Amino acid sequence: MLKEYCSVCNFADDGFVGIQFQDDLPHVSFPRGYTISEDDNAVRKDILGLITILQRFSNQREGQNRIDNGEDHTSFPIFSYQYVIKDFIAHGYYTEHEVEHRLDDHGKINWKRTIQQVQPQIDNGNVVYLNFITKRSINKTNIITQIHEFCVYESFLKLGWLYLATAYLPKKPTIRFNKRMFLATLNDALKNTFNSDKKLLFSSMINIINCVGKQADARDFQYGVSRFEYVWENLIDYVFGESNKDIYFPHAKWHIVNGARAESSALEPDTVMKLDGKLYILDAKYYKFGITGLSAHLPATSSIQKQITYGDYIATKRFAERSDIYNAFVMPYAACEGDGPLKFVSVGTADWIEYSPETENYKYVLGILLDTKHIMQTYTRHNGIEILNMSQMILNSIQTYRQEND
Repeated sequence: MLKEYCSVCNFADDGFVGIQFQDDLPHVSFPRGYTISEDDNAVRKDILGLITILQRFSNQREGQNRIDNGEDHTSFPIFSYQYVIKDFIAHGYYTEHEVEHRLDDHGKINWKRTIQQVQPQIDNGNVVYLNFITKRSINKTNIITQIHEFCVYESFLKLGWLYLATAYLPKKPTIRFNKRMFLATLNDALKNTFNSDKKLLFSSMINIINCVGKQADARDFQYGVSRFEYVWENLIDYVFGESNKDIYFPHAKWHIVNGARAESSALEPDTVMKLDGKLYILDAKYYKFGITGLSAHLPATSSIQKQITYGDYIATKRFAERSDIYNAFVMPYAACEGDGPLKFVSVGTADWIEYSPETENYKYVLGILLDTKHIMQTYTRHNGIEILNMSQMILNSIQTYRQEND
C-alpha cells in the first residue's frame, strides 16, 4: 500500500517535506498536521497534492537550481517527469509521421497534386482522371523516438509507482545516454516545431536529460524542502491575504548625527486580511503546538511584540478603526473527527501593556490552529469562504476571551 511509503513530520524542527528514495524505495514526508488517507487512490491524491503545493508555494520554477540547507532539493523537474509519464500513458512512444505521395488508386486523393501532375482524359467534354496522386502517413522511427524511450523509462523508474497500482517498467531504452547529443537533438526539434504539445513534450524531455546528467544513480533524487515554514507562510498569504500588503509595513529611520537620514528595513507581516472594514494581521507559524500542546511550542515574546507593533502602525495610519484591528498566529494541526478546520487555543499578551476593557483588540494576539490537510486541499486565491470562517473564528474567540478576562 502507498501509505507504507508515507510519514508526517510532526515533531522534527526542520524535517524534510517531499519525496526521496530510501533503500531503493520511495518515501513521502508530509508536513506537520497532515492526516494521510488510507486507501491507495486517496493517498495518491494526497501525494500529488503535496507535489503541487511544493511547486506552487516554494518559489521554485521547473528545473531551477537552488541550494536549500546546503543541498539542491527542489531543482528536480518533477512536473517534466509527470508530463512524460502521462503523455506516454495517453499516446505511447513519440513517433514522427512522414506523408508519402504516390500514383495510386488507393488512399486519400491529393487533388492539388493530381491536377498538377496527372494528365486527365477527356470524355464527352468532361475531364476525367483515371490515375490519382494519393497520400498516406508513415510512422518513422528516428533519434527522437529513441530519446523518448530513454525519458519514459527514466520517468517510470522514478515516479511510476505513483501512477500505477502494479509495478510496471516500460522496455529498456536501446540508445545509450549521451547528454550532449540528446540535448542538441531536442533543442533543434523544439526550435523547429510550432505544435504546442510537441513543445511541451520536448521541453520536458530536455529537463529530464539535464537532471539525469547530474545524478550518480537512477533513483538518487529528492523533491521537496527542508524548511516547510516558508511554504506554510506563502500558502496562508495566498488564501487569506491582500495583494498590496506592503502599505502596512512599518519602517524605522536612522537620524545620523551629521544630518543625514537613512531608512531601515521594514517589518513585514506575513498576511493582512480584510473583511467588512475590519483588518486582521495574521502571522503564519509552522510551529508544533497543534501537535504537542506544549507552551514551549508557541511563538516567543518577540513575535507577540511584532504583531502588536503592526497593529499600532495600522491604527496610527488609520487603515482601520482601532477597534477593528485584530492579531492572530496561524499554526498547523490535524483536526480530529468532530473538529472543524479552525481551532482557537491561546492568547498572547504583553507585560508592558496595562490591559483593561478599553485596550484595543489587536493587543491580544490569538493562537489559531488550522488543519493542514484542509488548507492544502481547498486553497484558492483570496478564498472568500476561508476568509469569512477565519474572521468569525477570530471575532468570536477574542470576544469570549475578553468577556471572561477583562
